Amino acid sequence: MQTDRQAGTVIFVSNRSPKATVLQDIEAHGLVMQWVHSIRAAVDLLNSAHEKTVIVTELALADGNWRDLVERVNCIDINLSTSILLVTSSSTAELWWDALECGIDDILPASLLASRLCQLLQENSFDERNQ
Repeated sequence: MQTDRQAGTVIFVSNRSPKATVLQDIEAHGLVMQWVHSIRAAVDLLNSAHEKTVIVTELALADGNWRDLVERVNCIDINLSTSILLVTSSSTAELWWDALECGIDDILPASLLASRLCQLLQENSFDERNQ
């Protein structure tokens, strides 16, 4: 059953396409995802975004890693609410601390991605309405 489409943009940054099950889960939650191969392409999409945005990234990317992506996003002067999620099949306490210090909003396995995206987009929507 499909829910109402969430307002917002989801940018998935990865060297490989998301698994079909992940895409189906995201679509079932009424979300639309744009997949890009590089940090540069993600930044270009973010610069042209007109609504709140969630960026989903993996550890290693074609032109850097998740830290490089966070640094580039933090350099952009935009008036949008942007969250960054790190998707990985395994994480350590060291990765958690490093990611949180660098500005990652959450680390999670792909199986929890769609529900967390919905939650972030709803939270951002609520925050924007109350400003």
